[in-house]
Amino acid sequence: MRYLILLILTLASLPALAGGPPAVPGPFEDTGSWTAVPSDGVGLTLQGTPGPHGTALRLAFDFHGGAGYACARRKLPLELPANYELSFWMRGEGPANNLEFKLLDPSGENVWWVNRPSVTFPAQWTRVVIKKRHVTFAWGPAGGGDPR
Repeated sequence: MRYLILLILTLASLPALAGGPPAVPGPFEDTGSWTAVPSDGVGLTLQGTPGPHGTALRLAFDFHGGAGYACARRKLPLELPANYELSFWMRGEGPANNLEFKLLDPSGENVWWVNRPSVTFPAQWTRVVIKKRHVTFAWGPAGGGDPR
């Protein structure tokens, strides 16, 4: 059974939200810069599709009756300010599932995340907001602290 999730991501610092442009505008406009990273036995395709504000990234995944993960990954040169907010628009079809948003440092060994278990994917475009206080250190040699 195939499911899909559509995402549009806007990265902004809180001062930018007060009227300025986002720090990283439209990272989904170039969908070719995203990489599909599924676990073994999981099918995943990525493609651009119309979203509520430009191009959305469509993740079509199939767990083939098993378990695993389906991840879209992109490197972004991002300097996070002292206080930040990350947001994206999401809609999708499929059973409730964990939604994990991860930030990695340049080494790729330190990971910070927001892990939301049992998310029901909305049928209509819905804005998901992640604030600095929601992001926690997950693992890596840094042992903790803020994303860098």
